[in-house]
Amino acid sequence: MEYSLMEATICCMLRNSRDLIFIKDVNLVYRAVSDSFVKMVGKTSVEEIIGYTDREIFADSQLAKRYELDDRKLLESGKDLPRFIEPITDEGGQPRYGATSKHILRDETGKVIGLLGVTEDVTEEYRARQRHEQLFRYLFDLPEDTYAVSYIDVDDWRIIKQRRREIEDGTLQACHTIEELCDYAVNSITNGNAEAEEFYRTFTPENLRGIYVSGRRRLSFEYERKLSDGSVRWVENKVHFLIDADNNHLCVMLSAKDINKSKVEEQKILEAAKLDRMTGVMNRETAMEEIRAILREEGDAGHSLYMLDVDNFKALNDTLGHQTGDEFLIRLAAKLKETVRENDIIGRIGGDEFFIFLRNVADPCSVETKAQQLLSVISGVAADYLQVNMSGSIGIGRYPEHGRELDTLYANADAALYEAKHAGKNCYRMAK
Repeated sequence: MEYSLMEATICCMLRNSRDLIFIKDVNLVYRAVSDSFVKMVGKTSVEEIIGYTDREIFADSQLAKRYELDDRKLLESGKDLPRFIEPITDEGGQPRYGATSKHILRDETGKVIGLLGVTEDVTEEYRARQRHEQLFRYLFDLPEDTYAVSYIDVDDWRIIKQRRREIEDGTLQACHTIEELCDYAVNSITNGNAEAEEFYRTFTPENLRGIYVSGRRRLSFEYERKLSDGSVRWVENKVHFLIDADNNHLCVMLSAKDINKSKVEEQKILEAAKLDRMTGVMNRETAMEEIRAILREEGDAGHSLYMLDVDNFKALNDTLGHQTGDEFLIRLAAKLKETVRENDIIGRIGGDEFFIFLRNVADPCSVETKAQQLLSVISGVAADYLQVNMSGSIGIGRYPEHGRELDTLYANADAALYEAKHAGKNCYRMAK
């Protein structure tokens, strides 16, 4: 009766334990395993393991060989092996780790008859400790491009440690409390990064725990930030959530990295993509996008759209070559930019065609005066190329009279340009 009760207890334990439990005899043949162990080795039933060795049940032959060598040494030593970390089978291609204890089994005479192994899956804890150690190395050995790192205990709500580095002429302000750190962060964001501002404005234990519980372990923000010397530079904040391996508290590691050089280069590339590569004025797509934005924001004002075309430009290319033609367009674009205000829009449609959008110019006299000025600009540049008789033709559309939508305004100004061409060139026409 006592034996049956003990046997039932062991079977129940093996069936319900979350730990990986196994019993081997002196020949390293499995005699009993827990259901969790069955799942770990990728089998479906206990029967696929009982009576077999590691080499027969593990797909990874190197892992099986290591297990066998370890167990033989243990049996030869006759000493129990306390909890130690070792790799166990991968799951979904991701490595897993177990904390294993092995105990020598003996009969009534003290003879060794096998061993009992108990392995607790500690993959998450192991990875957390690795991250913890890696981040702490980051605290004590700041990379050259990192301004500062702060390690914050969320449960105790205090800054445990903070490191700062001078980079070029500025760094981040030293902060002694979390509230001071957050206030400084919010006030130093200069380009209105809403996500970063919201993060620091709501930097509370409750919100941080909510982020951690949601499964997010890393956040990052890029924004322009004012440094301690008053300079403004691009900074990347990285936020790492982790559980402190020593006290089990939720902690946050904040780092601020200098990304100004790469960000400025990135912005240059983005700005260059908005411009016509040859003349340096906006390309058609960018200019249209800018004009649409103005019409949305200043729809109650009067504006004017000028469509410009160089008369006889093809003859310049045919006579003096395309390089000279390009030179003419570059010089013309530069002169046109000098003629308009900084907040007006000038774009190249393609070839020898340009369009200019003047903001808040609704007076008919002012609109026509500007058209005459633009014709003079074209003629002035053309005067340096006497081999070809060039001039300009202009079509004008006024907003909102000739269209409340840009496409309509554009089409009407283009039609007016067509009329100017057919009227003998070197003139302008107003849309009807």
